[in-house]
Amino acid sequence: MIRVRDLKSSRKVEEGRKAILSLSQLVQPFSPARAKRLLDAADKYCSFLNFPREIRHYLYTNNTSESFNSILARFEEELGGYFPSLRSLEVYLYVSIHESNSRWKFRPMSVIRHYSYHLKQLHASRFQVSLDEDF
Repeated sequence: MIRVRDLKSSRKVEEGRKAILSLSQLVQPFSPARAKRLLDAADKYCSFLNFPREIRHYLYTNNTSESFNSILARFEEELGGYFPSLRSLEVYLYVSIHESNSRWKFRPMSVIRHYSYHLKQLHASRFQVSLDEDF
């Protein structure tokens, strides 16, 4: 039986496509339309396999959103379970997003920093940009 883990653990895009094909065959008897959508979007689902294996986890994880949700929950708890006004929520969201962006932008993960040259090469080849540009 196919599992999503098989897609995540694939070493190459071709292996990932085979995993998507197996998954669509499993879904086909129950929902032919969904199976077709899986096959049509196989390239999108497998695109993270083009990146070095060591950084793939950071591409398909939802740690960033979970971290942001925990910040909101902590703020709500400090205020007694509710936000006093829409304005206070807006201000807090702005500050939280700014702090999160600063944390991610100025303190990149060491694994990603290690592969930054390779990532810049992939970006340059994909979007035809000069490597001298700072992005």
